[in-house]
Amino acid sequence: MPRKGLRTEEKLERLRECVELGSEAQALDCLRDALTERSNFLVAKAAKFAGEKLAYELIPELRAAFERFTGDDAQEADKTCAAKRAIARALYELDFDDAAFYRRFLDYRQPEPAFGSSLDSAVELRCICALGLVASGDPNAVLELLPLLNDAEWQARVGSLKALELVNPVHAQIVIRQKIFQGDEEPEVIAQCFSSLLKAAGEDALPFTLEWLSGGDRARQEAAALALGESRLEAALQPLIEVCDSLSPLDPRTRLLFQALALQRRERATQYLLETIANAPAFRAVRAAEALSIYSYNEQLRDQVNAIAAERKLKSLDDVIAAHWQE
Repeated sequence: MPRKGLRTEEKLERLRECVELGSEAQALDCLRDALTERSNFLVAKAAKFAGEKLAYELIPELRAAFERFTGDDAQEADKTCAAKRAIARALYELDFDDAAFYRRFLDYRQPEPAFGSSLDSAVELRCICALGLVASGDPNAVLELLPLLNDAEWQARVGSLKALELVNPVHAQIVIRQKIFQGDEEPEVIAQCFSSLLKAAGEDALPFTLEWLSGGDRARQEAAALALGESRLEAALQPLIEVCDSLSPLDPRTRLLFQALALQRRERATQYLLETIANAPAFRAVRAAEALSIYSYNEQLRDQVNAIAAERKLKSLDDVIAAHWQE
């Protein structure tokens, strides 16, 4: 059990030992005591343990600890927002469903000095509260997430999109599609838009996503293609192959779309790319070999690709094999 007079590092070690080696009752007592400590890092560690152990009994103590770090001295008492982030994460993991709590901190900000400027350390907290608000069943959650979707910090916008994956699929599609049309200066946000859209709506979002493979700017084309691959939706495979077949011999989208096929991790996609390496013109063969190289650790596949390349005798293909397909 953490004791006064010990350094924070010693208290952290004693807390870890108590939680990992003590009985369940002893662990709960240690966590209760730790949650009353002044050190935000010690409180953060206790909150993390509480979430991992699914210690539902500690929800009141977690709430009380959170409030202690939200006063006028929050920046000094909870530097980097460590305690609040960990407590909010633990409450979310413990199925805490107080929508008012999550809504209250959905726009919380905590500037920290950084290289002559300031850095908002509460971005992750806002993202966690977005997830918690949706999980609470709040009927107005989608409306509440809209400001976060336009947050000044791109990581918060990504967090809003991840939370939208969990709402009604129709509502999610409306909001995320509009965000895609609107665009975003950060490629990570656009990528998350398509990823979240497919996670939220599945096959219903395929027609819309496929349209972006031949329309819009490069960022949205790339995001749509990679999201289709990473989704591993079987229904996306044939449309992707058809788009690949329709490309002109030197189409610059070839690399991107072959990458999407490789990310599908399906036998049919792998076979298509192997056949492309074996039979297509050099440009397409090279792009297919590059796309499949994410699986160069697979000995059987590596042997197949090397055998095909040896038979084709194309210098450009041999260069790719030397760079990506050797043990």
